[in-house]
Amino acid sequence: MWQCGFALVQGRKLANVEVTHFHERLNAEQYEDICRNADEGFKAKQSQEELIKFLAAVHKKLGRAGVEKQVNIRVDTNTNGTFLTTWYNTEFASGTAMETFTWRKSNGSWRLLGYNVNSTALLN
Repeated sequence: MWQCGFALVQGRKLANVEVTHFHERLNAEQYEDICRNADEGFKAKQSQEELIKFLAAVHKKLGRAGVEKQVNIRVDTNTNGTFLTTWYNTEFASGTAMETFTWRKSNGSWRLLGYNVNSTALLN
């Protein structure tokens, strides 16, 4: 039980650092850097060009990412590795969004495996 609680505490800290870093790069329009440092599984889902277009569209529609608040976290370990999934309510310049980040531990570091954003501001 103690190990599980410790993993969640460490996961929360790690996720907060990684999400803040993701938003800094998104705000600076460093989409290629986000893709370059992501997990191979993230890059395999779409071409780099499509991923960059997606990230640019998110940034264009929502504007600068501001305050983020972690609302949930899940840590999973299985034969495919260790995964950390976090959900954030994030305030962007054009409205709020629910963001989901999935990270996979690879060679001692965490790499972005999945990103999902949901906001009514994307509909405008």
